[in-house]
Amino acid sequence: QGGQQDAAAVGREVDRARRDPHPIPVTPAMAMAERFDYVVVGGGVAGTCCARLLCTKAPKATVCLVSPTEILKTIKVVQRVTDNMDELTVIEQPVASFDDANLTFVKDHVKSLDSDAKRLELGSGRIVEYGKVSLCTGASPRVHLVDSSRVLTVRDTDSAERLSEALARASTRRVVVAGNGAIALEVVNKLRGVEIVWVVKHAHVGDSLLDVDVSLHLLEQFERQNKGKVVVTRRGGDGHGSGPSEEKEAEIRAPSAAPGFAHALGPKWTQSFPSFDATRGTKLDVVYNRSLVNVVEEGESQEGEGENWPVTAILSDGERVGADLVISCIGVSPNTTWLPEGKFDLAEDGGLRVSPSMETSVKDVYAAGDVCTLEGDVLGPQFFQIRLWSQARMTAEFAAHCMVDSAEAELLDLGFDLFTHVTHFFGQKVILIGLYDGQGLEDEPDECKVSYTRQTADTFVRVLLLRGRLQGAVLVGDTDLEEVLENLILSGIDLSRYGPEMLDPEVDLEDYFD
Repeated sequence: QGGQQDAAAVGREVDRARRDPHPIPVTPAMAMAERFDYVVVGGGVAGTCCARLLCTKAPKATVCLVSPTEILKTIKVVQRVTDNMDELTVIEQPVASFDDANLTFVKDHVKSLDSDAKRLELGSGRIVEYGKVSLCTGASPRVHLVDSSRVLTVRDTDSAERLSEALARASTRRVVVAGNGAIALEVVNKLRGVEIVWVVKHAHVGDSLLDVDVSLHLLEQFERQNKGKVVVTRRGGDGHGSGPSEEKEAEIRAPSAAPGFAHALGPKWTQSFPSFDATRGTKLDVVYNRSLVNVVEEGESQEGEGENWPVTAILSDGERVGADLVISCIGVSPNTTWLPEGKFDLAEDGGLRVSPSMETSVKDVYAAGDVCTLEGDVLGPQFFQIRLWSQARMTAEFAAHCMVDSAEAELLDLGFDLFTHVTHFFGQKVILIGLYDGQGLEDEPDECKVSYTRQTADTFVRVLLLRGRLQGAVLVGDTDLEEVLENLILSGIDLSRYGPEMLDPEVDLEDYFD
């Protein structure tokens, strides 16, 4: 009962903070000290995790967290899956609920950074000096150059709220979803009572995370589970990876030079979607190998349409699709445009390049989360970067260790040796381990690579081996194989003599290789 009361109190505080547009009162600590040992910029998962660990690792140091909102995001472990893998959820908490004695919170945004003087200028004009600073400013959604209330770009909590409000309108009949990443998959899975036109620029759904076989398994599961409720059609391809992926896309607006650093979505953000009328049928039309190139408002010619629509989506092959709403989920760009031009070393994707200690090319300036790009010596043999909340936590906590004691940090094992991710797509649990889709192995000879698959109506298992040694695995459903496969990857045991028998359901792998 006490826990329920605490949760209710936190919920009331979150609601109050959302309604309050004003900065929180300046604390005595803020008034007395404008210089801090450590400053963290950004109140998302990376910023919050970094700041709180700095407080713990350096209890006598002064730590300042700068965020434009006092509702901060942090990570909660739902389940410990293996030694190197957690199932996580993202929760929102008001900064008032944090009890770190040496943490000072400033509700503001950062206008500029002067690394020579080691100081930040905030939007209010206030100057904050630092000993070391961690940039956890995240990434901004790639936005189409279309100014319309009917076109919603989904990436952060604010845009998710606007989407929920738009979907709640009873007049919504048809929705165009453009995108093929995790957010697009979640949107499509949750929408009901409307016609959905899903524009996918690749030859199968979920291309950024899933291979074609896993994609087909998930989509077939989705159809079986919704038989009689959702009608699925396909065009432009069959979902089996056939046809060239579409490269032509709409013009994209660059991130603002002074981004708001809004909070990225957590794994359960679609719970805010409104209830849909169960009597209204749902139709999903998957359009492969196409992309959204433009959107026009009502009044433009609706070629082939028998009725008027408020907005028209124009696809890369010239097709015009009328709709009530267009949902854009086409990826993100790291928030680096506010930094002094030419001062920092940027990667090809626009992120801040960091050293193995998470330090940028500028001394005493660190970066973590979506704003940074991990390359070269930062990456372990079975690790690669995808901008996920799990990696935001990992990079942020490692940055905090390095900022306080870089020598100690070198001895830590924080998960950079092995990529792991636990998520859910189309209602199915999906576990990704290591180089599950051959990431980074493109230059290896084909004869040195082999994959084995085991598939049932409810589960899917795919393993990838290089010269007999397990490199990665993807698991869908409840397979109970995640721990043993993780251990096989890390141990580097030569499995070539076992062949596809290693996935035989009659073989107990856990005992076999114990």
